[in-house]
Amino acid sequence: MRRFTVSLPDEVYQDLTRLCGESVPPSSLQQMIRFAVQSILARPQPENDAVERALPGASTPAATDLLVFEVDGASYGMPIELVETVAAGLEVHRVPSSSPTLVGVAVFRGTLTEVHDGGLVLGGGPLGRTSSLLAVPSSGARVLVTVDTVAGLTHAHRLDWASPPSSAPRWASTLAWNDERVITVVDPRAFNL
Repeated sequence: MRRFTVSLPDEVYQDLTRLCGESVPPSSLQQMIRFAVQSILARPQPENDAVERALPGASTPAATDLLVFEVDGASYGMPIELVETVAAGLEVHRVPSSSPTLVGVAVFRGTLTEVHDGGLVLGGGPLGRTSSLLAVPSSGARVLVTVDTVAGLTHAHRLDWASPPSSAPRWASTLAWNDERVITVVDPRAFNL
């Protein structure tokens, strides 16, 4: 049996003694405190306190914030650690390619960087515009992915979490939701671009 000391604020101690009455011996009060502390220690960690609830073996790291963005009317989120930056106003140059998702290339931070259509990458229709670009890692290299809008940061601990359907693509690591929306959390390293 592990022994530990619990310090109670004076007002909590006074409330307990008042509830129990003056006739309750100190040993009973200690048992009540011990029971309360053991109940707290035995309680499972609330699920919405950590992001580590992604699928077992998923490559999405634990994060405190998700960058939430919209593509073709759906909400997606990426752990902020996986987003290098959000870029806008880059000129995209078309290049011949056999990849259906590749829109072209852009000069980003002094290097030619592939630009992929976020609608096609995420299994929808082509966006056909480059309003916002997310610079993310993919298969060891940085790529730019077009998105409709960037909604901003959402604190992960304020969300509820669930596994995606079994038919979800491998880049969909988990689902997160709150009262406003359902967010598919994606791992860009699994895009296979």
